[in-house]
Amino acid sequence: MTNKVTIKYYSQAFFILQDKNTKIFIDPYSQIGDLIPPKFSFSPDILVITHEHPDHSNREYAKDNTFEISHPGEYDVKEVIIQGFNTFHDKFNGTERGFNTIYSINFNGINFVHLGDLGTTLNKSQIEALGVVDVLFIPVGGHYTIDYKDAIEIVNSINPNIIVPMHYKTDKTDSLPLERIDKFLEEYEGIKEEVVSLDLNSSDFDTEDFEQKVIIFNPSNG
Repeated sequence: MTNKVTIKYYSQAFFILQDKNTKIFIDPYSQIGDLIPPKFSFSPDILVITHEHPDHSNREYAKDNTFEISHPGEYDVKEVIIQGFNTFHDKFNGTERGFNTIYSINFNGINFVHLGDLGTTLNKSQIEALGVVDVLFIPVGGHYTIDYKDAIEIVNSINPNIIVPMHYKTDKTDSLPLERIDKFLEEYEGIKEEVVSLDLNSSDFDTEDFEQKVIIFNPSNG
């Protein structure tokens, strides 16, 4: 039996995935406007960074034993298999905002895909490389990333089991020029659930009656 994975969201694109042995930080941010980095009594075993903008690349959480992943490639760390794929941060081949790495993170048999600050839709070969996606972390706030329309297109192309919107305007990011989540939720016609945190086992997706859903996190404070 695999260990459960607990997911918590800290606004913008910052998530922590953890089981009883391993903590993975994805895209922790530095202070920007009203966005204040949360404080923790623990450090990441694995730090995943999609690109070098300060709202995605706070390395102050890392300790000497933290394994950092910040480039495309394939990694095997603490029995977590991570693949990074190069993409663009804009619709103009990276000429405006540079590059962005999207990650497939196979953790306890669950395939998490974090799209970072993806700025354009994905092509067929990129989607095929991601495989079967259990949990998709996808930006929906526009301006710096894809907007809600492109997000819906990607969701329909990937067909993940769980969709987690991110990188949209909240009370913590009110000073940033982002759209709120409303338009994405209006466009998405499936099940929607609000949570503070989420526990998952790989067996959760094996049942025939499992239905695709959007999970809306209430961002944690640490």
